[in-house]
Amino acid sequence: MAKKVTRTLFKRDFLYTLYSWGYYAAIFASFLVSSFILKNFIDGIREEDILVSAYPLHQPLYITLIIISIYLVIVSAISISREREQGTLEVLFYGPVTAGNFLWSKYFKDLLLGIIALGFTAVYFYLVSCLTNLGFTTGLIKALFMGVFIISCVVSFGLFISSLTGRIRSSVVTLLAILGAFLVVQFAYGALLGLGEEATISLPLLYLRQTLSYIFQGINWISPFAFLSRGLDAVVLESWTLYLANIVYCLIYSLIFMALSIFTMNRRGVKA
Repeated sequence: MAKKVTRTLFKRDFLYTLYSWGYYAAIFASFLVSSFILKNFIDGIREEDILVSAYPLHQPLYITLIIISIYLVIVSAISISREREQGTLEVLFYGPVTAGNFLWSKYFKDLLLGIIALGFTAVYFYLVSCLTNLGFTTGLIKALFMGVFIISCVVSFGLFISSLTGRIRSSVVTLLAILGAFLVVQFAYGALLGLGEEATISLPLLYLRQTLSYIFQGINWISPFAFLSRGLDAVVLESWTLYLANIVYCLIYSLIFMALSIFTMNRRGVKA
């Protein structure tokens, strides 16, 4: 019975999102930005008459994955709060629906949407490769495969945010505040690192930099986008150890955040 409920919820939400224009707008926007980056790269090659990168398609792919991930994390972050606002969540939980059934259906729905988007992305970059003679390498295939696990992280993180909030607006505000805080810490830490060696900066700034370094290291294990950077770095370094380790970390991350989402939703209840 639980599996049937999960499949029914999955199908309902999947078809709803698949037929919405926002999903395809996000994919189109990612391809548009990637095309602009590729154009600048090709123009640079023509002007300098040299090829300066062994992975010319990786930066556009990185941007594409970022845009798709941002869309999916927003969709995931508002999924529970949207059900609460519409009043459908309370109705669902009068039947044989548990928090686990509900959240896993949302997870698999968003994961499948991400995999389909990766399929479109693979076709797009293959066509780009054919038109520009930029190599569609095995590294690019590995990066696309890594994208599945990155999307898993993004979706589980978004669902956790949604489990904490009650309304769509609060879900979006909370998500943007957390991601904004991540960016502020990263920018501040990078700026302090650029000040030079320890002997050249004041003691308060030195303490601040040390504190931010600890926070930054923590963010690298909390932010789902940090796993994307590590995954693509592993591809560029051609390190199977780092590549497989990142996949394992992504799976553990997803399981932890899904468990936290289920726990939070059980504690808050349907009417929270």
